Amino acid sequence: MNDLWDIWTLVRFLHVLGVAVWLGGMIFLGVVAVPIARATEGPNGGRALIARVGQRFGMLGGIAWVTILVSGGLLLQHRNVDMDKLTSTDYGHRLLAKIILLLLMGFAVVVHSMWQGPKVRQLEEAEDADGVKRMKMIGGMLDAFVLVATLVALWLATSLIP
Repeated sequence: MNDLWDIWTLVRFLHVLGVAVWLGGMIFLGVVAVPIARATEGPNGGRALIARVGQRFGMLGGIAWVTILVSGGLLLQHRNVDMDKLTSTDYGHRLLAKIILLLLMGFAVVVHSMWQGPKVRQLEEAEDADGVKRMKMIGGMLDAFVLVATLVALWLATSLIP
């Protein structure tokens, strides 16, 4: 079978597609959707729109994240990259950094969607302006971390290609 149609081309395609969806979604949310919603309806307005967009992307982003993780693991196995190679070579160090970043990003997204976001809504209902401000700041830090970590992981991935 030629390389154009083999299973590993499909696995690499799914890996790159997962990264495109994840990264594209992060950039779209952070650079387009959230700023437009805030500018259109004020700093507290647009929450319903952003919540709906976030929920929709959350499902798609979750699928992309799992796709990246699974396809990346398969590619490591296909290339015979084991823990020793991950910890003893420059190539392995970059791959390991990407894996760690992916896991940390997943954790940050879960914290954002399962704790920080609901906490903001709870504090808004309780009319706790200081609490809302604090939780929004935490949300902003989580968002910034995920975006920067995604870009760093993309840089690392690009550095692996000769």
